[in-house]
Amino acid sequence: MKLTWHGNAALLVEAGEETVAFDPFTGIPAGAAHPEPDAASAAAFRAAKAVFATHGHFDHIMQIPALYARGTVPIYATDTPCRTLARRGVPAERLHRLAPGDEIRLGALTIRAYQGRHCRFDAALIARTACAPRVWKNALHALRLLYWNRIYPENGETVFYELRADGKRLEIMGSMGLDGATEYPAGADALVLPFQGRSDPARLGETLVARLQPKAVLLDHFDDSFPPLTATVDTAAFEALIARRYGIPCRTLGRGETIAI
Repeated sequence: MKLTWHGNAALLVEAGEETVAFDPFTGIPAGAAHPEPDAASAAAFRAAKAVFATHGHFDHIMQIPALYARGTVPIYATDTPCRTLARRGVPAERLHRLAPGDEIRLGALTIRAYQGRHCRFDAALIARTACAPRVWKNALHALRLLYWNRIYPENGETVFYELRADGKRLEIMGSMGLDGATEYPAGADALVLPFQGRSDPARLGETLVARLQPKAVLLDHFDDSFPPLTATVDTAAFEALIARRYGIPCRTLGRGETIAI
């Protein structure tokens, strides 16, 4: 398997003849009223043969209509993002509803969905964001982003994906949360871990690594992908912590970087 990150939680996975997109949202420049995916990433994502969404927030599915409204590429998601995408012009026959426990086979690639959880934005993060000078300097755009977050609901439907191909296992999380009642497969060759959405991402991230016991951790969603409500998160201390306590590699993904799993 090969993995390429395109910003935020946007990933392309290649296995055999298959190229599959996950959460193909490449970011929103400050002040953009009608965000479009950047040209380079859009070209890469349009080559995907299937699309999967981890959940329905705008920064995971908002650019799907622009990328895939035309053509025949199937889009897999839970009920809420499917309904949101249908309202935004994606033909119903292209939308394939999935639920935790479903397994999709695409050539050499097998993708299994598990119940996940979205992280809860804690009071410290909310206060820090609300008081940031650039939020007030860009208040209109901040309100626009909050409005988009409202009309792109998650509804408790965040999904955790396990991918299997070529004797390797890759786990993809769309947010820093796991379901307490779900038994997840441990020991994956790599875990893609979103590193944003909390004031204490290192503490929460360590509990997720301890539970899933991956052989390597790859961090995404740490970037400033929709300012002014986001900011680039410093991951260095967490990377060192995971290496020291668990003896496994942990690093950020580079935008446009392709790595072999």
